[in-house]
This record gives sequence, structure tokens and C-alpha cells, in this order.
Amino acid sequence: MIYLALGSNLSGAFASSEALMEAAIARLSRARLRVHARSPLYQTPPVGPAGQAAYVNAVLAVSSNLAPLGLLAECHAIEAEFGRRRRVKWGPRTLDIDILDYRGQRCQHRIDLPHPRLAQRGFVLQPLRQIAPAWRHPVSGRHIAQLLADLPIGELNSVKRLKS
Repeated sequence: MIYLALGSNLSGAFASSEALMEAAIARLSRARLRVHARSPLYQTPPVGPAGQAAYVNAVLAVSSNLAPLGLLAECHAIEAEFGRRRRVKWGPRTLDIDILDYRGQRCQHRIDLPHPRLAQRGFVLQPLRQIAPAWRHPVSGRHIAQLLADLPIGELNSVKRLKS
């Protein structure tokens, strides 16, 4: 299985980041991949430059015949369709799509797999646990419950599930 993380804190042409995220998930369903499961939407404080709005985050379980770099290119094209402009590292964005785990593969050439900060991010681990409660980190082998237990309590408490 392939796991993707989505995030937004700029609504672009949409009424809200929540509406943008729903449209992005629908768009991904029409891409060269199949969505098997999706987490609820979560609201989280921003990581990066100060003064940003809160993020809306979700995680998807997908399958695809695309190789990792092909999938990354597809994700970047969809981000651009939704108005993503890469100006400031960790800055505000309409849509961010990260490949968290690509079938357990490990790679550090032109793409980092699994995502290098996956184990430190409650805003990724909590939604991931919703759709893959038995998931284990491909490098450390640690169960998702263990990774969540290792996070600071403030990191966990800052991740708020939005009403569906």
C-alpha cells in the first residue's frame, strides 16, 4: 500500500481549506491511482514560518502502477492544479501532497522514502492510524501506536479532528 499525506492552509479558489481538501481527494481519485481509504480531516497548527493559518490535514491509502518518482510528479502536477506555488520552505500553501510510505520501500535517491519526518509528526501519524492501525515504520519497524506514544503530549493535543 502507498500512503499519501495531504495538507492545506490556503483555500485558493475554494470556500475553505476543507472544501479544497475534499476536491483534491476527488481529483486524486481520478488520477493514475486508486484511493482505498481516507482519514477524516484534521486541523493542526502550522509548522514553519510564523503567521500562517492552521492546516487541514488528511492521509490516504492508495495503490498505483506509477513508480515512486512518477507518483511524485503526478502529485506535484495536482498540487499545481490547485494553485500550489513553491516560494517559502514550509510556508503557506493551497495543497501539499507528500508520499509517506511507498509499499515499505526505502530510498534516498531523488526521493526520500519513507518520508524522513514521518515519525515526528502527529498531524500525519494520527490520521494514518485511522486508516492503517497495524502500520509499521518501514525503517525502524516500530508500530504506529509506539510512534504516537513517543510524541510530546503537546504535539498530540494540537491535532484536532474536524467534524465530517
